Amino acid sequence: MFLILRRGFVTHTSLLCSSEKIVVPPLKMKINKSKVPKIREKDLEEKYITGWGPGGQAVNKTLNAVYLRHVPSGVWIKCHESRSLDRNRKTARKMLIEKLDLKINGEDSVQRQEERLASHKRDLKREKTRLKYEERRKEKENQSETDQENSSNKEDNLEYIPEDN
Repeated sequence: MFLILRRGFVTHTSLLCSSEKIVVPPLKMKINKSKVPKIREKDLEEKYITGWGPGGQAVNKTLNAVYLRHVPSGVWIKCHESRSLDRNRKTARKMLIEKLDLKINGEDSVQRQEERLASHKRDLKREKTRLKYEERRKEKENQSETDQENSSNKEDNLEYIPEDN
């Protein structure tokens, strides 16, 4: 299946765009999450440390930040997104999985796939806009040619008729 660009919209069927067809290779719409690493709790080293940042003495004295390390790979994360320890633990695990995925899978990681997808969508949008303005320019040129032909025809049809006095 190929995407076909036509002025105003993108569709999955075959359409004509001013007597020419622009074919765009199919876009893989789904992100492959099958390679995302699974983390076992026994592979993690978790420490609770004092927080930092805005919030004053209450934040700086409490153990609400999380230091999470994946022992087999040595990848670590410090997380202090909120003042809640439970929320920080969940967030730290998500961040650690993302970081491990990027380290292990590289270009096949979820983050890189999302970046490629966003880049491809941005390119499609630019191409669509470019085609729209190109078509407008062609219409304007055709209109000016038509106007010139009409004005020259009017001049040819005019003849001088002298007035009788």
